[in-house]
Amino acid sequence: MNIFGFNKKQEYSAKDILKQLDKCAEDYTFPMLDNGYVYPIHSKLSAYRDEKRWALIIEVIGFNYRGGGHNGISNCLHVFGNCIDTKPGTDNANFIYLTDNSSDFPTFDEEYEESLNPNAKSTKLRGKSIEIIHNREFYLNKGIELEEEDKIFVWEFLRGLEPEYNNDFVATEKEIRERIPTNLPKIMELTEWNHPDCADSELPSKNETFKQIVKVLETGKTEFYKPTKKPNNHWRNWPDGGTL
Repeated sequence: MNIFGFNKKQEYSAKDILKQLDKCAEDYTFPMLDNGYVYPIHSKLSAYRDEKRWALIIEVIGFNYRGGGHNGISNCLHVFGNCIDTKPGTDNANFIYLTDNSSDFPTFDEEYEESLNPNAKSTKLRGKSIEIIHNREFYLNKGIELEEEDKIFVWEFLRGLEPEYNNDFVATEKEIRERIPTNLPKIMELTEWNHPDCADSELPSKNETFKQIVKVLETGKTEFYKPTKKPNNHWRNWPDGGTL
């Protein structure tokens, strides 16, 4: 309340936010977790606001087999808001590439770059060397069903890194602030939520999660987020992802 005794006008509404999210969903620039070209690995949602500005970033880490090898492994940032310099949704500038070969052997088979090189002992994730595990029991014990008996595919390997390496998969604060104002406060961060089934034409405005999140953004009150639906953003819930 200001000195004149009335609330200053809110610069945006929940309706405005949902309208932008729905438009992006209709334009295929809102995250589709069962994208037929991308095997999902991990995801994260972060919300930012003040009285005049809002921003929402959804990160989808996955393997796009059309890219192949390291070029197919990325964190795709979907950026929404009324204070961003880019068109809402995602574009080529919002892909963060995460991995590279170590100095011993190429990480993946050199012909198709879709499975682990049996000779590779390590790979680089965010510039750090990490061990490559070829033991099939390791993956099976994590509930990862291996598709073939004599190889481990890229997406199976990456799912084996989850959750231990999730902090390396997601964007750094610097990478986030290159896309939204540095002084815009964060109000919410989620690694589990109920995501709309965009492939089945479910819009964000019809999804409980986003109906509640936009109220948090509008009011600044996190208590508006009280989900009743089970989280579904884990890769196991989107078996069609990457299978086109």
